[in-house]
Amino acid sequence: MDVALINEGTYPYVKGGVSQWCDKLIRGLPEHRFRLLTLVANGTEKQTWELPDNAAEVRPFPLWGPAATPRRGRQHALIANAARAVLAGSVLSQPVTFEWGLRELARAAQGRDFARSLRACDLAGDLLDVWPGDEPLTVYEAIVAAELVERSLLPLKVDLGPGLGLTHAVANGLPTLVGLAEKWRRGTPLVMSEHGVYLRERYLAFRELHYPSGVKTIVLGFLRQLAELGYRSADFVVPVAKFNARWEHRLGADAASVVPIYNGVEPALYTAIEDEPEVPTISWVGRVDPLKDLETLISAFALVRETLPEAKLRLFGPTPDTNVDYEKRCLALGERLGVLDGMTLEGPVPSSRIAFEAGHLVALSSISEGMPYTVIEAMMCGRATVSTDVGGTAEAVAEAGAVVPPRDPEAFAKACLLYLQDSELRHRIGRAARERSLANFTLDRSIDTYRMLYAAASNEELDISA
Repeated sequence: MDVALINEGTYPYVKGGVSQWCDKLIRGLPEHRFRLLTLVANGTEKQTWELPDNAAEVRPFPLWGPAATPRRGRQHALIANAARAVLAGSVLSQPVTFEWGLRELARAAQGRDFARSLRACDLAGDLLDVWPGDEPLTVYEAIVAAELVERSLLPLKVDLGPGLGLTHAVANGLPTLVGLAEKWRRGTPLVMSEHGVYLRERYLAFRELHYPSGVKTIVLGFLRQLAELGYRSADFVVPVAKFNARWEHRLGADAASVVPIYNGVEPALYTAIEDEPEVPTISWVGRVDPLKDLETLISAFALVRETLPEAKLRLFGPTPDTNVDYEKRCLALGERLGVLDGMTLEGPVPSSRIAFEAGHLVALSSISEGMPYTVIEAMMCGRATVSTDVGGTAEAVAEAGAVVPPRDPEAFAKACLLYLQDSELRHRIGRAARERSLANFTLDRSIDTYRMLYAAASNEELDISA
């Protein structure tokens, strides 16, 4: 069948764990044809992945192109009322009002002038009218929040066309908004995967953004209502870890619709690594991003160097343009702690295996994850791992690695030193990690479960309970 795979800013434009997962899913299900829809920033993004043969269509949808010229067409009153309901539902936490407004906007969005009509609405004025806070909302806050919500509503305009067997949103939030619109218009089944917890990650990201408090309250209120609606409405919600499922249940997902599916890797590509570098080395691989909390890793490395002055920290992976300032912050921290001479930013690598070969152990210091590929790939290669207890990491590692609290450099350094100084323990843990990965995290196991879930979502009689 035809499947619309919807993501926000990743595949096929950006390398990383989510994009890797998308590519593995499409290649693993050659009997289905995939239409790719990616919500992007401005439409100038360059494709970085070579697509499988069954990726039949690639369609970017820019959220931040030039603003539409305001125009009050025939549907303006309907759009204005529906948008006001969405804002009121967001600010006042009214799920029924919020859903009614979104449904009306999804209906109106099929008109060609949706973006122009939405731009003509007085969203800032509506926010000032419905604002209930004890502290008054400023005009500036209303204008900024209105712009952010308006851009977030634009995916309702996407029409995926007839003939789809199902839509598959790669995350909650804006990708799910496209799937909801398709479900309301044509009754198309909706599957939602979650690699991290979308709402939790938005909360964490907004802590780093310099918006006034009123803006954060409005936008996060909108995203919370949207996330809860997505959980309630999806035919299946597919977390990559049971940690995610707890959030999903709490935010309204029906327990019967939640089907955890662990990420999987190909054992033939991640055979056991026997050799180790001569100098004690910690490897890290991923996207340079505040959610990866490299500052904790660098601080822990400084503590490791107090005991092992010759130790090295090698960081592999790309730095997105939006995170260049964060990279500079990390380098400045390394210089301030006096360890810049022992740490290197290696940039992207064609395979994470290269990063694993470069170290005695593999580190993951994130403050948010789903089921991180870095950890299960390193385990498959027989490398000991030191990870923070976020998302499904502890589920993946169990007793076959070290799991420490996030944002705790002392605990992280202690675990690293334990493995770096005890080769017998390190090798025993590495062997246990590979055995666990082979038993639980193979690609075939993951893909076969998705195959059954797709059949169930499209009303074929298959049991996915196993």
